Amino acid sequence: MIPRERVISAIEHKEPDRIPLDLGSTFVSGITKNAYANLARHLRVELQEMQLCDVVQQLAAVDEEILRKLQVDVRGVVPNITRKNPNIQEQHDGYSFIDEWGVTWKMPKSGLYFDLAECPLSGDISERDIDDLAWPNPTDPALFEGLQRKARDYYERGYAVILENLCAGIFEMCCRMRGTEQFYMDLAINPKLACKLMDKFVELKLQFYTSASQRLRQYVQFIREVDDIAGQEALLISPQMYRGLIKPRHKQLFEAQKNLFPDPFYSFFHSDGAIYDIIPDFIEIGVDILNPVQLTAKGMDAERLKSEYGKDLTFWGGGVDTQNVLPKAGAEEVKRNVRQRIQSLAPGGGFVFASVHNIQDDVPAENILAMIEAFEESRDY
Repeated sequence: MIPRERVISAIEHKEPDRIPLDLGSTFVSGITKNAYANLARHLRVELQEMQLCDVVQQLAAVDEEILRKLQVDVRGVVPNITRKNPNIQEQHDGYSFIDEWGVTWKMPKSGLYFDLAECPLSGDISERDIDDLAWPNPTDPALFEGLQRKARDYYERGYAVILENLCAGIFEMCCRMRGTEQFYMDLAINPKLACKLMDKFVELKLQFYTSASQRLRQYVQFIREVDDIAGQEALLISPQMYRGLIKPRHKQLFEAQKNLFPDPFYSFFHSDGAIYDIIPDFIEIGVDILNPVQLTAKGMDAERLKSEYGKDLTFWGGGVDTQNVLPKAGAEEVKRNVRQRIQSLAPGGGFVFASVHNIQDDVPAENILAMIEAFEESRDY
């Protein structure tokens, strides 16, 4: 099987020749720069230059030599959004930049990541303020410069191809634009304003999908859509609020993707945390792939998820616990965790191996290699 066939077979709930592998194709299945540099040294790959695909999270663009060496089945293409290559300003205490949405990001000189610092629509605003904001153009040809060539190359070499999104999810972006606390208040006491802002992001995303389909449609099998609406222990909003205000808008996005891109195309949805209670809602609105499968969150038991939803969803991720095991355990425990996850999630297909979210800087290279070794030992069906 070529890699794309392997991935598609798994998503169609068939057992391919071996479990597909993802590393670095998206902003949620990547590896941060210091962990990546350590991994490259252990793999004896000489990096000519460290390139980042996401400056906010300090995610490395994984070198093709490493992807081939590890037999990674997926390749990602990232639109030329600001966080890919921002104009960073240095201050006495750190670094900052403003993205295309007007959001200010800052990182202290001793820090590892950029954090949200200022929100462009904070405070007391009206619907008119949303209309009057200088919104970025989601159809700007500069966003797609170089992407068609790269996507075509990956496709012709047999890889599955995933397109990164224009921005985070509609719920997350509203929190960034208004401030998290303020947007939660909007949802509760001024839902008309909240919906106005969410609808703006739906509109912009739909325009982005349309432009992407005109350039990349035959090469792309997934677009990473995202919205983190849960924490470790519970949803961040009630299931009723999700179903009434956000779910219909998510449905618009997934329906548009499938209308714009030819088969085989699958909806990929990243949502962290304790989302068990609304997984049936995701299935109802057309989600095919659930990522990152945070099995340490409340209610997110691997066997239970596979038993109840394994025929409807592909689990992309969940391959090893990046919260406790990968950064803190010994190599043997990492291997044991990987084998357990594969035993729970892989039978019958419907599983693409990736770590639970990005591999962080505090993960020893030995543990990353242990993860890879255990995966390779258990990869064949």
